[in-house]
Amino acid sequence: MVNPIKSEYITLGEGKGIRVTLWPNSLRLERIEKKEGKWETSEKITLAIKVLEWLGVRIPAFIAMMEAQSKNK
Repeated sequence: MVNPIKSEYITLGEGKGIRVTLWPNSLRLERIEKKEGKWETSEKITLAIKVLEWLGVRIPAFIAMMEAQSKNK
């Protein structure tokens, strides 16, 4: 059985967050929410290495565009 390389949690406020799990061949993002005292996954996105490579070189430019757009409002 393959184990994840690393797993982290990003909080999005009370009872909501994103679990980020790094696997040998992909990265998985899971939106999780606490409902009735129980954590539930409401959405999963798995990104292959090729997609991560494509995003990796573009993310700084994406962030710069987003910041510029925010300043224009």
